Amino acid sequence: MSEKTFQVGLWLTAVLGSLALFVATKIIWNEANDVLLLVYLVVGFLMNFTVSKIRSMRTGEARHIG
Repeated sequence: MSEKTFQVGLWLTAVLGSLALFVATKIIWNEANDVLLLVYLVVGFLMNFTVSKIRSMRTGEARHIG
């Protein structure tokens, strides 16, 4: 899988996952504030940033070994 395809899939998963979690939260908890969507998006982006950094560090190490 190319790096660009991986990045697009990762960010798309974060956005769609945040929306799905927000809808589920709204169904369960009717008084949920809309700011919760922003919180879910920020947490998803932070997780993706961490995964991207770890992956880039690992591929950087693999380039130096090979």
